[in-house]
Amino acid sequence: MPTSMSAAAGCVTSRNVDVNNCDLEQVQLVGAIQPHGALLVVEEPALRIVRASANTDGFLGTPTATVLGGSLDRVLGDDAVAALRVRLAGTNLTGCSAHLLTLAALPHRDGRFHLFGNRSDGLLILEFERSDAAHAPVESDLFGALRNTLQELQRSASLRTFLEVAVDRVREFTGFERVLVYRFDPDGSGEVVAEAKEPGLDPYLGLHYPASDIPAPARRLFALSPLRHLPDVHYIPVPLLPPPPASVGDTLDLSYAFLRSVSEMYSGYLRNMEVQATLVAPLLKAGKLWGLISCMQHSAPKYLPYEQRSPIEFLVPMVSLLMGDREDLDHYAYRVVLDQTLGQLIGAMSRIETLHGALTAGDPNLLSGIDADGAALLVDGQLTLLGDTPTRDQVRLLADWLAQQDIPVFSTYRLTNDFPAAESFCAVAGGLLSIRLSRTTADQVIWFRSEVLREEHWAGDPRKPVEISMDERQVRLLPRTSFALWKETVRCQSRPWLDCERDYAVRLRQAIFDVIVERARRLALINAELERSNRELDSFAFAASHDLKEPLRGIHNFAEYLQQEDGARLSEKGQKRLETILRLAGRMDDLLESLLQYSRVFRNALDLDSYPLSALVEQAVDFIRQVIPDEAVEFLVSPDLPVVRCDRMRVEMIFHNLILNAVKYNRQPVKRVEIGCDTAVDPPVFFVKDNGIGIAPDQCELIFQLFRRLHGRDEYGGGTGAGLTIAKKAVKRHGGRIWVESAEGRGSTFHFTLAAGPTVADAS
Repeated sequence: MPTSMSAAAGCVTSRNVDVNNCDLEQVQLVGAIQPHGALLVVEEPALRIVRASANTDGFLGTPTATVLGGSLDRVLGDDAVAALRVRLAGTNLTGCSAHLLTLAALPHRDGRFHLFGNRSDGLLILEFERSDAAHAPVESDLFGALRNTLQELQRSASLRTFLEVAVDRVREFTGFERVLVYRFDPDGSGEVVAEAKEPGLDPYLGLHYPASDIPAPARRLFALSPLRHLPDVHYIPVPLLPPPPASVGDTLDLSYAFLRSVSEMYSGYLRNMEVQATLVAPLLKAGKLWGLISCMQHSAPKYLPYEQRSPIEFLVPMVSLLMGDREDLDHYAYRVVLDQTLGQLIGAMSRIETLHGALTAGDPNLLSGIDADGAALLVDGQLTLLGDTPTRDQVRLLADWLAQQDIPVFSTYRLTNDFPAAESFCAVAGGLLSIRLSRTTADQVIWFRSEVLREEHWAGDPRKPVEISMDERQVRLLPRTSFALWKETVRCQSRPWLDCERDYAVRLRQAIFDVIVERARRLALINAELERSNRELDSFAFAASHDLKEPLRGIHNFAEYLQQEDGARLSEKGQKRLETILRLAGRMDDLLESLLQYSRVFRNALDLDSYPLSALVEQAVDFIRQVIPDEAVEFLVSPDLPVVRCDRMRVEMIFHNLILNAVKYNRQPVKRVEIGCDTAVDPPVFFVKDNGIGIAPDQCELIFQLFRRLHGRDEYGGGTGAGLTIAKKAVKRHGGRIWVESAEGRGSTFHFTLAAGPTVADAS
């Protein structure tokens, strides 16, 4: 297998070798087969032979030179070709190999043959093996043995006993001296988890092997075929003829060919292990390679004919299917707990307003049910920690790194392998499981598992430098020669995460999204209803304030007439009552006028155009100077106020109310009002700053409420308390926001924008 090399890379070992580079080695393009069969490459539909293995003369009775370019009937005979055409018409041979025919004899060779086929790159690949009827089991006995095996597998109490039964029965069917189950870890390394062997052989059970022992191409090819057979590790490969041009290399894909020649590293590796023959079958879970059933013969080469292999071809897929169910059954009670916890958390999210409150504050919470030592919830910048976790800064660093992975659900039991910076806190975070809640932020749910120190047994030192061979085309690893027991204390690793835990995380993530979407839908309905109510309220306020002005004006006028014409005849008490009526009527008129202005802010569409704000501010300042000509006021207006697109009348109203308040609520001998704009931000932030009486922090929101005054009715020039409410509504009509920074006795600064900036939009 090839690997990348550099002078700065340091010592290359089986642990740090870049096994991903093994994908460069196209071992399926080997251009040769093993000698226990023959292979023909045929063009359809004419069935013309375009390539053949070099052993057709001895195996099929027809010289290779005669076969090439000729028709397939020369090798099979007319009747066999006719039967083959019928079989090909009803068989899918793409991405798999199938048994096509059993031939009683060939035109130029006696004896029975099995014919297998698959298709690759538009070519039909036919493989021949001799039939060994003497070893064919009686069908009734075979059926009974397989049925009993399946029943025994189904009765297994755990995955461990299940695998023990599997290796025992495979060894009985095949007669190999050793049969083991090899389970892959996520990083490609593996462990022997079950074994059946002859007495006297050294045990492999419990041994770990590095990923470089079975590199990526080998794992990929093992997953493609139900069985891989190597009867003799000392075999001499049989080439396919004619050979391809040396400059091009062989391009015939033999991935699904049973006879395909194996990698020299693989056969050399087996020779170093003192293995003479192998038979390997993949164990798949959810369509992915979970592990291997590996049969080994140590004493001598061993060829297993098709008649003896066929029960294994049937049994191993059944083992794969039952294995997944058995593994799930082992964790059935745990799954029930996780399901119950998920249901309770979904209920909490539907009742409680915030995710932090629903997932961390109650019982159950994120740590309930799941086998984790700590948990973290990061949403909208707020971080909540539960149990044993890294520090807050470390968790935020982890969340930023996880957000860069762009993986919805991420799990590892060796966090330092993926994120070396975690070594400083691997004691509480040897592994983690996380779900990402946003594509644009670092919002995450993270579960932590603490470090578990344990001793692993390796077949050879994984830190020992690997042997490397270099040729013109690539750097190639050589098979290991040392398999002596090596013990290692493993740090910075946690308990591995189970499939049911990852499934729980996926379902919780979906539930959180469903809750967020449902809340957004309900919020949209509420906002639509609120907008409708506000429009109705505005319409009512406009109509009420407008219609009430006429009778109020009549009351005020008749009271004035009464005071002028008959006031002298009234008693002193009557005159005071009449003055009270006039004063209350005037106040009512002010309130109705304020209500009318407030309702007008939203009644008409904005008349947007580009206006220089300096002119609007100048008009507002001139008007206020006329209203309070005797006040000593210093107005400081920034000369570089921008030109903005806005509704001129409403923006002038905003400045008018803010500047008037800055003058009114001020006891200074010289009142100072500063008007300016911060154009360095987007959108620009306008401000009106004064040196007045200031506002207590806990009252900064109250001042924007309609008719809300913090002082007596006649203090600071009186008023209805609607000015700031009108200003806020006008700002909101422009899509902006308004806020105040103030402290009692230190003046106030009112800030506002006339558009929603990026920060505001994202927060919304």
